[in-house]
Amino acid sequence: MPASSTLRDRRRLQTGREIQSATLRLALREGFEAITTEMIAAEAGVSLRTFFNYYANKEAALVGRRPEIDPGIIGWFEIASGPLMDDLFEALSRHLDDGHLNRETIRLISTLLERSPELVPIFHASLQKLACQIVSLVTSRLGETARPEAELLAELLSHALGHAIRSWSQSDDMSESEITRLARQHVEKVGALIGYGGEAPSR
Repeated sequence: MPASSTLRDRRRLQTGREIQSATLRLALREGFEAITTEMIAAEAGVSLRTFFNYYANKEAALVGRRPEIDPGIIGWFEIASGPLMDDLFEALSRHLDDGHLNRETIRLISTLLERSPELVPIFHASLQKLACQIVSLVTSRLGETARPEAELLAELLSHALGHAIRSWSQSDDMSESEITRLARQHVEKVGALIGYGGEAPSR
């Protein structure tokens, strides 16, 4: 990718984040139902036209841009030959390393959802996008006959990753590289519960 394109992409990413942060701040201050796209644009210091260049509505701005897993990462996964779970977590780790996360934004989201749990479904829909991509990754390796299991696994992985990201956002010491490690621990604990008939294994 040319350097100019990279800089342009970074600026677009930053502007998108600023609009999302403005939406979250306003939602915390005024209540999500009370805010308008005009208010968000003013808070973010952009024109209303610029707002709509990034987001279709205030719901989309609240969630922010959720970049899809890069085609290069997907290509790597499709030819990787390691154990399925190892390769899945490596793909997710590479995805997060692309600079998609912002600790302060995640903190704002967590605070907002604590105060306004009715907004959870909006963010859940965004989480489903990641789950769908994980399904595609798994079925590319195991085939379409494994889709039901792939869908269950994708739900577990996406939620485990979400929990790990929230833990990362609340810690000033936890690095981004530890997010997928923590998510894997969550998944392995669930696997242990299943393996032990619903009872936690003794330590």
